[in-house]
Amino acid sequence: VLQHVRLPLLSPKFLVGTVGSDRELLVLMFSCLHRDLVDEAKNYLLLPQERPLMQGPRTRPRKPIRCGEVLFAVGGWCSGDAISSVERYDPQTNEWRMVASMSKRRCGVGVSVLDDLLYAVGGHDGSSYLNSVER
Repeated sequence: VLQHVRLPLLSPKFLVGTVGSDRELLVLMFSCLHRDLVDEAKNYLLLPQERPLMQGPRTRPRKPIRCGEVLFAVGGWCSGDAISSVERYDPQTNEWRMVASMSKRRCGVGVSVLDDLLYAVGGHDGSSYLNSVER
């Protein structure tokens, strides 16, 4: 599972504060099987001038989520605060529309589509990291 996490794209603060305080996760990450993943993240974060040479699946951000012919923007950051809005952009009409609000404010949220339903996973509410999912 850990090989699917984009460790190089996590912030150093998150790695030290959240990952660094989870003993089970640290043991998993520093096992022989995953040491190369930790080294990849460390090198990517500590050697920014070398990043163009380190491009790979775990160092590229994911593309925006598309569902049908529209684009969804889920959560984010506005005026210094996390937001809970879910907006939809229709390229045919060149219009953004508010479609829903999540129950929690989320920035840095993971988003996925499963069976035509949009899921928001984790993120940060402006003061703490979230471990919940909304549909």
